[in-house]
Amino acid sequence: MSADGGSPAPAPLHVVQSLANTLPAEPGDDQLRTRDEAAAWLRTAALLPAESGLSTSEHAALSRLRDSVRDVLAAHTGGRQDAAAAERLTRALADGRVVVTVDQESAVHLASAARSSYPSLVAAIAVAIAESAAAGTWPRLKSCLAPGCGVAFYDGSAAGTATRCPAHAAGA
Repeated sequence: MSADGGSPAPAPLHVVQSLANTLPAEPGDDQLRTRDEAAAWLRTAALLPAESGLSTSEHAALSRLRDSVRDVLAAHTGGRQDAAAAERLTRALADGRVVVTVDQESAVHLASAARSSYPSLVAAIAVAIAESAAAGTWPRLKSCLAPGCGVAFYDGSAAGTATRCPAHAAGA
C-alpha cells in the first residue's frame, strides 16, 4: 500500500472504479459515448455477453449510472453526505433487480433476478457496491479533487483521508 492512497481497489470495487473512469477529464475520450462504444467497453469488462448490445434507453441509463457513481465518489472524497447523489445511485441500481439467494449450504448471496443483459450488468455493479460496503471499503473509493482530473481511485492510506489520485497526490 502506498502512502499516497494509490492502493489497488479491492476486487469487488474494481468494476465500479472502472465504470467511473470511463469518463476521463477529456470529454472526447468518453468510453461510453455511443451505444456501440459502451457495449464494447461492457464486453471487455465482462459485464455484457458478446452477442448482446444496448438499446438507446439502456445506453442512457448506463450513463446515468456512471454519473451517479461519480457523484457519490465525489461525496466520499469530500467526506460529506450527498442525499441527492445517493438517491440517484439508488434509482440507477434499481434496474439490477437484486435479490437475496440462499444456496444448499445456507450461504447467502446477492444476485440479479433479471434475465436480460442490461439489468444483469447493473446487478453486478450493485452487488460489488454492497459487498464493498459490507467490507467497509466502499467509502474509500473516491474521485480525485485535482483540477481537471476526477479519476476514481481507491484510498488505501492508513487514515483514509486522501483526496487525490496517485498521479496528483504529490501536489496535494
